Amino acid sequence: MRNPVAIGFYPGERIALKKMLENLIPKNSDKYEAIGAIVPHAGYIYSGKVAGATYSALKTSKKVFAIFCPNHTGLGSKIALSQENWLTPLGEVRTFKLEKQFKRIKVDELAHAYEHSLEVQLPFLQYLFKDFSILPVCLSHLALNEIKEVAKELVDERVFYIASSDFIHYGPMYGFDPFDGNVEEKLKKVKELDMKAIEFILRLEPEKFYNFVVENELTICGFVPITLLLFVAKELGAKKGKLISYASSYEVSKSS
Repeated sequence: MRNPVAIGFYPGERIALKKMLENLIPKNSDKYEAIGAIVPHAGYIYSGKVAGATYSALKTSKKVFAIFCPNHTGLGSKIALSQENWLTPLGEVRTFKLEKQFKRIKVDELAHAYEHSLEVQLPFLQYLFKDFSILPVCLSHLALNEIKEVAKELVDERVFYIASSDFIHYGPMYGFDPFDGNVEEKLKKVKELDMKAIEFILRLEPEKFYNFVVENELTICGFVPITLLLFVAKELGAKKGKLISYASSYEVSKSS
């Protein structure tokens, strides 16, 4: 059993967590039949409204959620599955038990042991969906051709796919501060870059999205999971994406 490591990103007490989710997830949202979704993974006070709006818009009858997350810790394999069940304050989440062995993907619990970006997705799923299991996949930096090959192994019509990713991390502490001007002017330029990246996503252009991020050295932490999701979605017949919500942490905390 994997115990929580992301308490602080969300409340560690069951009742407080349920109350927060109730406030973050809008009621009566328009629903969209989707193959997958991209959801942020910052602390709920920063990204919870975007995550809540995204999850609230999902319409799916699928019972397995594959969640692709970045590897922030650098531990474990480059492409790592978990087969342990996961625990949150809302209870236990079952992991989908593999029916086959993958060629390029191996079970490695170390990669998941201290990684927050997948865990923070689970309470939203627990709140909204019943009787589901997850297929956790943690990803370090991969070349484009490696992502294509991994995608081929993960395509499964029974599965709903989630990529856990924030977008550009801006500021000196993230090593990304290339613009002149005041904070608002800089953030406007950051948003413009985010939106260019999002356009490639909406057009389901994984190669262009990946290359845009790499060539511009953008600090989109989950760009590998997003690229993988796009390849899988195309294989499953997706034609286009839809932007449900976008926001930045600056709207919550006015810090440069």
